[in-house]
Amino acid sequence: MSSEVYTIKIAAPAGLGIKSGGQLLSKVLVAHGFNIKDYNEYPSLVRGGHNTFQVSFCSGEIYAPHFSVNVFFSVLGGHWQSHINEFSDNSLIFGDETFENISSKGHYINLPLKELSIQVGNNLVGNTICLGVMSYLFGLSPEIVKKCITDQYGKYAEINHQAFDAGYKYAENNFSQFIQKINLPKSINSNGFLCDGNESLGWGFLQAGGNFYAAYPMTPATGILHFLAEKQKERKITVLHPEDEIAVANIGAGAAYAGARAAVGSSGGGFVLMDETISFCGIAEIGMVYYLVSRPGPATGLPTWTAQGDLLHAIYAGHGEFPKVVLAPGSHQECFEFSALAVNLAAQLQTPIIVLSDKYLGESYGNVVDFSKSKIKLKEGSTNKSPGENYLRYSLQTKNGISPQTFPGIKNGEFLCNSYEHDENGFSTESAELSKQMMEKRMAKLNTAFSLVPKTILHGNPKAKKLIVSWGSTTAPILEALKELPDYAFLQVRCLWPISSTIAQIFKKYKEIIVIEDNQTSQLTTLLKSQFNFNPTRQILKFNGRPFYPEELKNEL
Repeated sequence: MSSEVYTIKIAAPAGLGIKSGGQLLSKVLVAHGFNIKDYNEYPSLVRGGHNTFQVSFCSGEIYAPHFSVNVFFSVLGGHWQSHINEFSDNSLIFGDETFENISSKGHYINLPLKELSIQVGNNLVGNTICLGVMSYLFGLSPEIVKKCITDQYGKYAEINHQAFDAGYKYAENNFSQFIQKINLPKSINSNGFLCDGNESLGWGFLQAGGNFYAAYPMTPATGILHFLAEKQKERKITVLHPEDEIAVANIGAGAAYAGARAAVGSSGGGFVLMDETISFCGIAEIGMVYYLVSRPGPATGLPTWTAQGDLLHAIYAGHGEFPKVVLAPGSHQECFEFSALAVNLAAQLQTPIIVLSDKYLGESYGNVVDFSKSKIKLKEGSTNKSPGENYLRYSLQTKNGISPQTFPGIKNGEFLCNSYEHDENGFSTESAELSKQMMEKRMAKLNTAFSLVPKTILHGNPKAKKLIVSWGSTTAPILEALKELPDYAFLQVRCLWPISSTIAQIFKKYKEIIVIEDNQTSQLTTLLKSQFNFNPTRQILKFNGRPFYPEELKNEL
């Protein structure tokens, strides 16, 4: 890939602050004006194992982290062997060990982190020492770095300042021959707001007036819960951590029924437990947002890794037939936009709205515009605030299937809300004709949804004869690979349900169609086949818990 992109990777066992050190590195690079994309991997362990954090950065636009590593730090000896295939002849590999008889690519360099940590007086500052070395090699400003350290570590800033100085000075005395000659940005990038995909979803929820969130912690969706919990007092919202996902979904549905702009979140195993409530919201016509941040299954699967294996489950979530919307953001910006849209759609369509993400997108950081200052127009939906005495909550007198709703406390707005098929008042019915009318009324919402959901986007060369088709988080590595694939266009499916028939017309223009997904069975292909005459030329699939890298896709294509 482009030589203008640089990648730094740090590795160590869990418990040595790999993630906090990596996030600090990302903040430092953004503070210098670079654009970044980072990615962290960790096993389901509190201590030990092999954790990594990598940051790819450049002065131009970057969509995804790269596979090839320029500088690698092994904070504890022996953590570089798993990454040999990521090194090139020019890679710098630093570790607190003696490198002997190394036959793989790269320059292997001893960095006495334990000795330097002892000198500083803290054995947990190895990451910050590495930051000092890296800052010297890339010509970064010590003043800017130390400000970032202060912002991140607060009362522990001073010891980390000392650790940074120790690493910087050691590199200055020993590593001058390894200086990386790069051009620092001349001005600070206006996109200096750093957040991950989960936080982006949270900002979208807040800016669209979301005021009630419930979740049970489940990796990799927990970041949304933590983010919104921190905003409770500032934004005057309610955030609950109930006993399990069944309680989460039902409490959320109750809040939405009462008039809250509500959302819940989980990963696959928790989302499964919400299925019955999703069905209930479908028949009771309760608009609520469900954030599904996927990880590999089945069952517990790979709890801290990534996958796109929940596409079909999201679309068919809940038993029976009822309208729902499934949105699939492919970037941090789209996480923000689609989350806000989901909150509005829930109010407008009075039905479940699912935002489908995954660990790769949810827990990876990038620099974006300041979402806290982004304005979202709130859509309140069809609410009857002064109904007459003959108010019908589920009135059939609607062309778009959306009946005016009321909330508890509105005079004359009483109705029966339950999980049975019902008449216009909400009373249970088993009438064949009335059941048919109610089913048709609810499904009519999908016609309205078509005009409100995000359209597919065609990226790349508009005259290309080869077409890549994908969705969600794979968008990022595809766009990064597309920089060097001028013969390809890329169709990003941003709304997985309802899916527009116009997609079928696009397919007719291409001689070769390649579907790329992070799952084993190509669920997008299954979905498209169910709606159109769709026969892709080939599929590029990955299902080992790891995301695609742009170099990998470039080689495949």
